[in-house]
Amino acid sequence: MTGIEKKTVHTAYTIAKKYHRYILWLILGSLFGLDILTTSIGLQLGNFEKNPFMMPFVNNPVLHGTVKIIAYIFLFVVIERAVQFINERKPEKKPFWIKLNFQTLYGLILFALIYLIWVYLYVVVRNILLIV
Repeated sequence: MTGIEKKTVHTAYTIAKKYHRYILWLILGSLFGLDILTTSIGLQLGNFEKNPFMMPFVNNPVLHGTVKIIAYIFLFVVIERAVQFINERKPEKKPFWIKLNFQTLYGLILFALIYLIWVYLYVVVRNILLIV
């Protein structure tokens, strides 16, 4: 590897490390949007909503989109406040076992984001298969 290639790889790694949560948020937001779109198209083609919590909202696309956007904003605020809580406590200056607790909480936050991405990826793919 040349010096330029090493710097490019290092820079990409640094950017990914710094902004990994935001990249996950963008992916999740895109999947939320695709879910709204594919669900609306599927309902127009005669399919029905299987999620009992969303049944009252899906007949009106604007209401459906509003509920999904509110849910996304709620998730964003709760999870980012948890990250802010971790950062304010300065875990790197705490004893090992306390630092481990904060790292575990952060790991659970990332797990929740990745889990939600997988769930919505499944939902969007399923909707697309029903449409096609």
